[in-house]
Amino acid sequence: MKIIKIIVCLILCALPLTMWAENAEKVAKIEITGNESIDKGFIMNAIKMKENDPYDLNKIREDMKSIYKTGFFSDVQIDVKDSDKGKVVTFVVIERAPVKAIYVSGNKQIKTNDIKDKLKIRTNSVLNIEKIKESMDEIRKLYASKGYYAAKVGYEISYEEGYYATVRFLIDEPVKAYVRKISFKGNKAFKAGKLKSVMKVSEKGILSWATGSGILDEENLDDDRKRLEAFYHDNGYVRINVGVPDVTVSKDGKSLSIIMPIEEGSLYKIGAIGFKGDMLYDNNYLLKTMKSKVDQTFRASLYQEDTLTLTDLYQDKGYAFCEVTPLTVINDEIRTVNLTFDFAKGQEIFVNRVNIFGNAKTRDKVVRRELRLAEGDRWSATKLKSSKRRLVNTTYFKDVDMKIVKTDEPDKINLDVKLEEKPTGTLNMGIGYSTSEKIILSGSISQENFFGTGRKVFLDAAVGSITKSYRFTYVEPYLLDKNISTAISLFNFTRVMDNYDYKQSGGSISFVRPLTDFVKAGIKYRYETTNVGNISYYASSTIQDAAGTLSTSSITWSLSNNTIDNIMNPSKGVRSEISYELAGGPLMGDNYFNKGIGVYARYIPAGFWDSVFFMRGTAGIIRPYGGKPIPIYEKFYVGGIQTVRGFKYGYAGPRDVNGDPLGGNNQLYFNLEWIFPIYKPAGLKGVLFFDIGHGFEDSSGWLLNGAKKSAGFGIRWFSPMGPIRLELGFNLSPQNDEKASVFDFTMGTQY
Repeated sequence: MKIIKIIVCLILCALPLTMWAENAEKVAKIEITGNESIDKGFIMNAIKMKENDPYDLNKIREDMKSIYKTGFFSDVQIDVKDSDKGKVVTFVVIERAPVKAIYVSGNKQIKTNDIKDKLKIRTNSVLNIEKIKESMDEIRKLYASKGYYAAKVGYEISYEEGYYATVRFLIDEPVKAYVRKISFKGNKAFKAGKLKSVMKVSEKGILSWATGSGILDEENLDDDRKRLEAFYHDNGYVRINVGVPDVTVSKDGKSLSIIMPIEEGSLYKIGAIGFKGDMLYDNNYLLKTMKSKVDQTFRASLYQEDTLTLTDLYQDKGYAFCEVTPLTVINDEIRTVNLTFDFAKGQEIFVNRVNIFGNAKTRDKVVRRELRLAEGDRWSATKLKSSKRRLVNTTYFKDVDMKIVKTDEPDKINLDVKLEEKPTGTLNMGIGYSTSEKIILSGSISQENFFGTGRKVFLDAAVGSITKSYRFTYVEPYLLDKNISTAISLFNFTRVMDNYDYKQSGGSISFVRPLTDFVKAGIKYRYETTNVGNISYYASSTIQDAAGTLSTSSITWSLSNNTIDNIMNPSKGVRSEISYELAGGPLMGDNYFNKGIGVYARYIPAGFWDSVFFMRGTAGIIRPYGGKPIPIYEKFYVGGIQTVRGFKYGYAGPRDVNGDPLGGNNQLYFNLEWIFPIYKPAGLKGVLFFDIGHGFEDSSGWLLNGAKKSAGFGIRWFSPMGPIRLELGFNLSPQNDEKASVFDFTMGTQY
């Protein structure tokens, strides 16, 4: 019995010790100290450990790191104390100082605000050395993008009132350096000049102040590696490898040289082309639609284009969500690439609703009549592209975006048409100068989307020393809501020639009917009276005989085809037109003649510098009938900015003994241009051109015998007043009575 009492006493004495030991292994309390501006709750959110959790030193250290990673503290420490209820864990934090001000010094070539925009640290944020270092890197990149590659950037931190921090970035600007030479190592298939044309980084040129050539941007140089590889892939070199560029700075720091290492590999051709999956067309038909052909050099761009073409074929059948998976198998032994296209057509899709957004001014029906897709139609990718092109070419909208939206019904989609309208009304007053006209005053009032109806109204005037022109035009794009456009025009025109003047006044009405999305047929009736007067005593007999007032009543039939992608900024497409005009006879009037004109023009992407090639050929013929002569003002006057540049109006055609232009019964001329961007944001472009052609009487003129040739350059600007052309043409074979060069300008589109 005595032994039992002793055991019970020992147990009772040991119980508090056991309970204390258990409490010592738990976290009784978590405290935060040292924070002044940072809320305690924010810090607690970074701590995963909770009160009454088992005490674990490793977890506490992890919480300490989490608090530090918030970036608001320069130091975090732990203090652990024992209590009768367990461990008391205290996180002792030292806050980073708030940034009160940021200064930049030493910069002269780059504005302070431009530098501050690149900084990763901001005022009223906590001081963070890592952010300061990142900001220094951004400043160096900014200087490098401007041609200053060895910029030195440092920083200073000062503390006010012992708490607030002021950061100052110290910049030591270097001399501006330009890329003087770009070379390639390992290239055999292509010359250096061709490879340079692929790259965005370029050597310094004469117009570097305007084009930015010679500036080395590291991001652009890295992208150039991808561009070169893409170029090689597009020419059959599927194993191409472009290494890291070697950039060398000259000793004086003013010039850079770049060496691009290239491993070309071998040329690969297409071995076979196959198809599998959900087949809607036979293989032969699919092969005919593709640009990639067996035994031809493998070209990545054509391969991608073929994938889109095949996808469009299926989407035109209504399979909007079809998938065409392109697969390649490369055989290195025989150097071939086998192509396979796997079709998964999905479900046939129909248009449920067409929703139009953003047309605050333009009426819904004006938008819908340009769309090639309507509610209930089977889906078609071709019609979608045509709809977007038509809306863009109305010129009513700054941006056109068309998206497919799925509905609850798996076989139906909604088409969302999102538009951003642009101002379509203009009031312009201008003054210009040319070598022929001297001072020209011009003004115009126009509205290309009258009250949101799509109707166009133009009233313009131009007064110069040679020409005076006044014109009013009204265009109804959909007459009585039918797919027929009509235009009514009234005009008064005066032109002063060297030895005579002629004045014309009258009007016209025309109707145009689209036959397809690209082909249109038109008919126009014109009536005008023309007076030839103020004839010089020295004028030739041909001009003397034309004196007086005569009327012209004519009908013109035309057929045109226009596939140009963007009429305001063309990059590809064709515009062709043939027209025949009959004057007099059953139409009455004083002048009897037949006139035919044919035009073919084409824009071709150049493939570099976002530039475009443009070529145009124009031929015309006029013949009298009924025993009446051809009036001199109806003949073809070749020469000037619209025909053969480098010659005054009519001076590339027949002239009388006094050297005055008489106009030709025939015309034939060709224009070739290279159009390249100078400053894209402003729509400023440059052009180099070559023209050849003439007006003529003899049939040998169709072989360009005696044709005039010119070359030159110019500037094209999409100004707020409309498109402007400034061009200087040089006569390549000037005769004694011809000028060596002619400068000209015009306002308005070139179509």
